[in-house]
Amino acid sequence: MRVSFAAAPEDGRRIVAIGRIRAKGPWRAAGASAETDRQAAIEALRREAEEYGADSVVDVQFEVEGCKGCEIDGLRLERVTASGLAVRFAEAA
Repeated sequence: MRVSFAAAPEDGRRIVAIGRIRAKGPWRAAGASAETDRQAAIEALRREAEEYGADSVVDVQFEVEGCKGCEIDGLRLERVTASGLAVRFAEAA
């Protein structure tokens, strides 16, 4: 399973889009290191794509969602969300 931040595979293969997918990481205190959360979100995105029979995920993007905790006044929470386009490689005609 290939994961790419580019809009199309780097090797120039033709692709057939399956659809956009999204994976969310766990909530954490704001300001915590997000690199491990990004890796976890990419792995979750990869698993989601495999469920749809995708060969690759392209156009991967990250977002950080935030909210204010309701039980602890003033605690700000964040989580990393990854989204991308699940695709299959087009067969040669």
